[in-house]
Amino acid sequence: MRRMSCSLELALDRAEGALLRVLGTIERRGWNVLAVNAASDALRFTVSLTLDGSRDPQILCRQLERLVDVQQVKVVEAV
Repeated sequence: MRRMSCSLELALDRAEGALLRVLGTIERRGWNVLAVNAASDALRFTVSLTLDGSRDPQILCRQLERLVDVQQVKVVEAV
């Protein structure tokens, strides 16, 4: 399978363990986290992730959207 990098942007509720659940799901789905950048306001976290893997990033987005504290996921760049 061909390896690819992609960048995701996520909006998460400011709930305990939300980021940990996202990172755990990413790892279990066979992706490697290359970079993480996070910012927060009073209500939510905004997280940018750079990932490396061999699977379709759109499938990962759909899986992440099912998590309770995830409000939005989008692929910013897939290479």
